[in-house]
Amino acid sequence: MSDPRPSPPDALPAAVVEPPRRFRIPLVWIIPLVAALIGLFLAARTYLEQGPVITLQFRTGAGLEPGKTRIKYRDIDVGVITRVKLSNDGAHVQAEAQMAREAERLLVEDTRFWVVRPRVSGSAVSGLDTLLSGAYVGMDAGKTDASRRDFVALEDAPVIALDVPGRSFALHADNLGSVDVGTPVYFRRIPVGQVTAFRLDEQGRHLDIQVFIKAPYDRYVTVDTRFWNASGIDLRLGADGLQLNTESVSSILTGGLAFETPEGGDTEPAAADADFKVFTTRAEALKQPSASAQVWRLRFTETVRGLSVGAPVDFRGIQIGEVIAIEPDVDVDAADVGLKVDIAVFPERMRARDAGRQDMSGDAFHALVDRLVARGLRAQLRNGSLVTGQLYVALDFFPGAGKAGVSWAAKPPQLPTQRGSLDELQATLARIAGKLDRLPLDDIAAETRTAIAGLARAVERTEALMARLDGLASNEVRATVDETRQAMAEARAAVADGRRLLASDAPLQQDLRDSLQELSRAAQSLRHLADTLERHPEALLRGKPEEKP
Repeated sequence: MSDPRPSPPDALPAAVVEPPRRFRIPLVWIIPLVAALIGLFLAARTYLEQGPVITLQFRTGAGLEPGKTRIKYRDIDVGVITRVKLSNDGAHVQAEAQMAREAERLLVEDTRFWVVRPRVSGSAVSGLDTLLSGAYVGMDAGKTDASRRDFVALEDAPVIALDVPGRSFALHADNLGSVDVGTPVYFRRIPVGQVTAFRLDEQGRHLDIQVFIKAPYDRYVTVDTRFWNASGIDLRLGADGLQLNTESVSSILTGGLAFETPEGGDTEPAAADADFKVFTTRAEALKQPSASAQVWRLRFTETVRGLSVGAPVDFRGIQIGEVIAIEPDVDVDAADVGLKVDIAVFPERMRARDAGRQDMSGDAFHALVDRLVARGLRAQLRNGSLVTGQLYVALDFFPGAGKAGVSWAAKPPQLPTQRGSLDELQATLARIAGKLDRLPLDDIAAETRTAIAGLARAVERTEALMARLDGLASNEVRATVDETRQAMAEARAAVADGRRLLASDAPLQQDLRDSLQELSRAAQSLRHLADTLERHPEALLRGKPEEKP
């Protein structure tokens, strides 16, 4: 209800209250505000995406630059080096790295780090991409569950990543040879693994070599597998001739190891980290174990020059053993000098594949050997190579050999032997030359001359008698005398021919003497050749050695 009284003339007008105006942001501030909001968003996202900070310990700081050196896993950036400093003791370099959040689950106890640089080794070339992009830190995620934030970096890149399927094995060798980290391991000339590490044992007596065999080839490493050094070229010149063995061209240049399981060996897969010995050559590695070998003794009365320990024992082309010892055997009472050769024979190699599990030891095997010896089985030295003069022991059958048996009571048992074929040939030629030398050729020629002279005198008397009868006899007697005279002429011609044949300068006598002399010289030359080859087997290649004055 309004006031009815009039307002005084000097009264002030009433204030009118207006509603407040809206706050308006100037247009010039919109762009900075949007940029600030975007920056806050990016900062928040970066903060949320950041992973943990880890510490890496390096031997040197080569290639490490804060803010630039990246950490890569499978060629993806998972972190960056943020700080590099020298350790308190100055022995190494410590680096801090900011990792991505998705890499947090990879930071476990056995995770490995290393600086990737260009590296050229005998068997591999790696890190060439860093020539343009610069060095970076490589990462290999571990398999354990325990989390970790401080790591000691490797000096070199690991040969095998942790996620590669396969198994590791420990090898023991007398020396390292051409083996190095990264050296390939072969199975039937296929590269199936690599050497991952090696070190000298605490006593300094042998090398411990760690190898990794990739799946599925690791199942071929069994409890009876043999490893050997396949580095370079295995060139041997022995009783078996010239042998050249190598795994690959790479193994010739950079070295390598190889493995194989002997035929008939245990096929049970070996456990991871199982121990194996490294043999020098494949032949040595694949020999039968000494536990299955039987030692026999052979006694030879001929020279064994050219026979060495390790020479094969051959049974009709199949190697069933090897020579393990050679020593003289002197019987003072009988004044007999011989040579004892001990051989190791593996009975399993004398069994046919389809023969089943036959008993190749004990009395059954002794009975088998006795039957073979009764049929003429003997041990003989044979020349394996005329170039090298190397000998080997051959077990073969000689039907004409005399009766003999095996001395099973002796330790070791003694097997009968047969002289070598070359010695037999020399002995035969010597016997022939001796018999020819003993022939009384001069006496035979003298007696023949005497008989011819007597025959000539008889012919002369007969001719004289015929001449007397020629003047007294009739026509029939005269015809008989003529026939007799003709026969006497033929006899005289035969006597003359006999005298010419038996003359000292006759061609027959000369040819016979020449033949005997040539045969004698041939026997002497063969004997001299055999002696020379025994003393100097290399003469076939180099020629006859010069005799010293």
